[in-house]
Amino acid sequence: MPPTESAYHARALPFIGDFGSVDRIAQEKALPAAEIFIASDLTNAGRDGSIVIKAWKGVDCQGMQDADVAVVVDSVAKARKDMGVALGGISLRNHKIGDAGLTKLSELLREEPVAEGGEGKSGGVETLDLVGNDFGAVGCKALCEVLKENKTLSSLNLSYNEIGRAGGYAIAEMLELNGSIQALSCGNCDLTTDNVIAIMSVMRENQLVETLSIPNCRNFSRQEDLTKHASRMLEFNNSLVELNFDRNAVGDDGARLFSKVLEFKNKTLRHLSLAGNKIGVDGAEALASLLIRQGNLVSLNLSNNRICDDGAKAFKTALANNKSLRSLDLRSNSIKDSGLVAIALGMQENSTLSELRLWGNEFAQDSCNEFLALCESRFDYFGVSVDFLPYVVDGNYSVAEQQL
Repeated sequence: MPPTESAYHARALPFIGDFGSVDRIAQEKALPAAEIFIASDLTNAGRDGSIVIKAWKGVDCQGMQDADVAVVVDSVAKARKDMGVALGGISLRNHKIGDAGLTKLSELLREEPVAEGGEGKSGGVETLDLVGNDFGAVGCKALCEVLKENKTLSSLNLSYNEIGRAGGYAIAEMLELNGSIQALSCGNCDLTTDNVIAIMSVMRENQLVETLSIPNCRNFSRQEDLTKHASRMLEFNNSLVELNFDRNAVGDDGARLFSKVLEFKNKTLRHLSLAGNKIGVDGAEALASLLIRQGNLVSLNLSNNRICDDGAKAFKTALANNKSLRSLDLRSNSIKDSGLVAIALGMQENSTLSELRLWGNEFAQDSCNEFLALCESRFDYFGVSVDFLPYVVDGNYSVAEQQL
């Protein structure tokens, strides 16, 4: 349940005071009290101290719907017009906002009217998080039309909404004209191969987006078309710092493509996630060789692939020689005892990695013994966090999962 109104009054946050309590708004609009909650959250406010719209779902609530969004938008629009209140962010995750609701919400991203004597902004909103709602291509296109002219939104997350092919094209077209977005997430949105090609083509010239998350697209090709266009994009793009390309059927050939372009062409990418793909031994060896020859990557996520023991052994040399990597995720990769021992031996020579994830592999006595010694000495000294905990009981070695 959301904090009480009195808690916000105690912090002297004006927005709740100006627009009354949640109960009063709910009573006037015939809505459940826990379903609409507008708050000025200091910890998540914009850099200028502007307000942030959030909505919490109560125990008996089914989430905000389009009619509820209209109440919020009209209230905030009035505050902006009458009092010059700035709007810093919108976070409405896992509700039931449809096309009409998103179209209405997009109004808050247009030119912002302010009180007399103030200076106008183009929207003022810096973050928009709409993960897991019910809108599709129509709402997405309406939003993208507004974002073509918006100058303040820096982070956009539309993941887990079925925007489909038409919505994907709208995003690509918007990216060509938008001059502010630095982080874009549109995974699990039923994007097609054509959508990914369009987005990657735009990203070749885009020099603003630093974080791109586009996992689990609809890919019916066996030729790794998605990977080819993503790696081609990286040849030309020099702004992207983080790429999430999980669950996009990247295989060994795709891993080799990424390795080649990151070694010879791209020098800006720092975080690469290829979880849930089809990378095997050959792909693991290519990425391990990249870590030996290139020192730009800070984190690499290969969880839920199939690199097996031989792939893990390739990382032994990489870990012993690489000086830039801080996080390595090899969870659930069918690595058995000999492969895990190889990783442990590599970690004996590594002094820079600070996070290692190996849970979901097949630890046995030798690997447990090696990692137990590391946890009690080197890992503790260098501050290495791991998601597993080796232990010994009555001479029997075992391992348990632990949260990082």
